[in-house]
Amino acid sequence: MTIYWERCDFCGQHNATRECTMFPELYVCPHCCLSCMKRNVCPNPAWKFSFELKPAPRPARKTSGKEALLDLLSKLEEKK
Repeated sequence: MTIYWERCDFCGQHNATRECTMFPELYVCPHCCLSCMKRNVCPNPAWKFSFELKPAPRPARKTSGKEALLDLLSKLEEKK
């Protein structure tokens, strides 16, 4: 399988490129699209990046430390 890289019209490096939304005559790489000064007014950037952060599930504590200690002490007293 052969992958052909196109030349970025902005920086000149051979990278994967897409057509710029604001300037259709330019093909831009992800680096140039992200560093473009007009990106904040661009209606649909050629390269979009999004990161979804999923909150890590926290293990639920059954009892607090003090309650656990009292529970263990009560079990010890029952054995006597």
